[in-house]
Amino acid sequence: MSSCRNALEELVIEEAEAQYKRLGADVKKRVDLSEVIAYTLNRLPPMYATTQRGWVQQRKKAEQELGAAIAKTVRNGFLSTQSDVLRQSDPIPDHELISQARSLFKLRKLFSKDYLKWKDVPEIVQDALNSGYYQSLSNGTYVSLDRRNSLLARSYAVRRKTTTTLSNSSKTTKTEKDISAELKDFESYMSGTIYRYSNILESLVNAIVERRALRLDENVQQKVNIDDVSAYVLNRLPPMYATSRRGLQNLRQKVKSEMTSQIISIVKEALNKVVQAPERALSPLPFEKFNIELEDSLVQLRELLKRDDITWRNIAEVVEECLRAPRSDYPTWRAKHDV
Repeated sequence: MSSCRNALEELVIEEAEAQYKRLGADVKKRVDLSEVIAYTLNRLPPMYATTQRGWVQQRKKAEQELGAAIAKTVRNGFLSTQSDVLRQSDPIPDHELISQARSLFKLRKLFSKDYLKWKDVPEIVQDALNSGYYQSLSNGTYVSLDRRNSLLARSYAVRRKTTTTLSNSSKTTKTEKDISAELKDFESYMSGTIYRYSNILESLVNAIVERRALRLDENVQQKVNIDDVSAYVLNRLPPMYATSRRGLQNLRQKVKSEMTSQIISIVKEALNKVVQAPERALSPLPFEKFNIELEDSLVQLRELLKRDDITWRNIAEVVEECLRAPRSDYPTWRAKHDV
């Protein structure tokens, strides 16, 4: 649901991180920020948006009306979620934490790059293939983090220099204001990717909406934006953020036993409202442009790696698999590098 996001998440994360910095070392050891964030979000009204205008409005409303409530609930979250450091970990499964931004975060870890955007991925993969810095891994040889970075540094630096030169000579050079706005949008896009929490209602509601929409007349279906319907529904249900496997199971059982009819009723209401609403040309979420870069990168990577099965869901795993493969398996890459 990249085009449907809870605008409150980023504000809660910022407040949780700010309060965490002020905690003592002993307390920090007993705190899991993911749990604090989920605790807070579960006690505040959801504020999902699907357009740039909606995102700005929801953020402004949250800042003006919920600022004090966010700070207070985060403080309570730190007190309520502190745990015994010896408590057995029961993390939420990885397959529950899927999004385009989280896939990019995986690639960041793979290449040890703190700042990596989708448009940079094809070139950095090519650099990695040419340098062969993953080849030793396929033979079971350890490669230190410093060694990995040094193997990529030269080609990456050359590419940055070339890109900067082209950018500076362009007639459409971005102003500092444009760059600042893009950085802010990118931070929003990546917000939360380092934490392990998920509103279990998002995938459930989206699935119900899609099934219900298929029952509509084909001409009507074309007028329905699934994300708009999902946002309408999610903003009228209590948020259910989970951070553990047990929490996930408990919340799903609660939905199944207590909320199914309520969700279906709200979905029907949402579909009627969306279908009857006049069509408007509205800009998507401000960070949706990064998913457009993702689609372009997928096209390039499918050609580069000769893998038509690459999607945003498996991109990190497929890239690592290809980097570990013997270079002799890919004569095209070797030929390019030898030229």
